[in-house]
Amino acid sequence: MQRYEGRCHCGNLSYVFNASRTLEELGLRACQCSFCRAHSARTTSDPYGAVHISARDASKLHRYQFGLKTADFLICRECGLYIGAMMEDAGKRWITVNVNTLLSPPSPDAPLVGHDFGAEDGDARIARRKAKWTPVAEFPA
Repeated sequence: MQRYEGRCHCGNLSYVFNASRTLEELGLRACQCSFCRAHSARTTSDPYGAVHISARDASKLHRYQFGLKTADFLICRECGLYIGAMMEDAGKRWITVNVNTLLSPPSPDAPLVGHDFGAEDGDARIARRKAKWTPVAEFPA
């Protein structure tokens, strides 16, 4: 397993991403939704990995939703940084992490594949995320 650590700018939100492969092997994505473009997010996930999320102060964890409202965009209320998008269904959680928040982020010129998921309906989006996103092993709220 590969271990990657990340956090928001102020350190209130942090996570450990245990991946079955390197970031280069997993690949980086650029979602084309307005939120991800506005945050210049670069994301990755590993369905065979696990993410442990923690918060020094859970009251400063903001869960923002828009569009189909099938995911929570996890944002620190203190510093405003977006660490990842998390989906919950039937008591389980999955996440795609914003690699810009890794303590050692990939190079800005790392290969990036753009994706536009705007044509998906809610059921298709949920099914894709369950198949592609990383299971959440620990969450503070």
